[in-house]
Amino acid sequence: MPLGRDFDALALGFFLPQEDLVSSKYSLSLKANTAWEDLYTINLHCREGDFSKLTHVREILLRSQDSLIWYAGVNILGCAGGWTEMTAALSHLQKLQNEEWVRFHLSALIGLSCDIRAVPLLVKLYSIGTNPDEDRDQTLRELSYLLESDDGPIFYSRDDQPTPETLAERVDSIRSSVADGLVGMKVFEARTLDVVQLAKGMLAKLEAEDAQSERFHRGLLIFEAATGVNCTGLFDEKGRDRRLDAVAVLEEFLESDQLNRFVPGQRYFFGHPIPD
Repeated sequence: MPLGRDFDALALGFFLPQEDLVSSKYSLSLKANTAWEDLYTINLHCREGDFSKLTHVREILLRSQDSLIWYAGVNILGCAGGWTEMTAALSHLQKLQNEEWVRFHLSALIGLSCDIRAVPLLVKLYSIGTNPDEDRDQTLRELSYLLESDDGPIFYSRDDQPTPETLAERVDSIRSSVADGLVGMKVFEARTLDVVQLAKGMLAKLEAEDAQSERFHRGLLIFEAATGVNCTGLFDEKGRDRRLDAVAVLEEFLESDQLNRFVPGQRYFFGHPIPD
């Protein structure tokens, strides 16, 4: 069994440092005893295209106040769950939304859906936010990740903390413009979510040494979830990208025969289409 600190890696992605040594133990049934083991088991089911165990994540989160458990649970719910699963989880977890730290994680859960329908949900969550440096800040980041190709007016509104009414007005016109150019509902950085184009865009930013760390980290999380390409180790202990390693991983993917598997506007988890 991996140590707790090994499971902590699920707060940043979808792989364990020494995964090959333990994955077979958890791959067949949901019989684990700890929240971390349960989350890893669900992770493995989702990797095989079985998303039926995702509903268990809601209860795991309701029982825990561990921030890392919440990061890991939100990652798997947001990245492997379709719109229906995400909104069901959101409804289930809203009983805790009076807690500032929970609102922070709910913002990430909504944003990771990569769906234009997430925008009004984020604006609503912002309206009940209380901390400009925590829950409200995260909500503005999520809106920016969806609606802005780079850090822009929404992202920088973190500096002046608009009222909910002002934010709703700002976001509505941007949302309408972005929505007009989408194929379907799936969106990331102001255009139709497209795994291949996402990889090309991240590679271009790395080559131009223009990768903003937090935005790049979000893109890499979505890329890893969609493709199953192991991106563990592409950031150092301070959260900075290991540029040459990241370039190598993205180039290998873009030179592979996997590209035709990914259709623009469709979300995937480890190459499996996610039902909405």
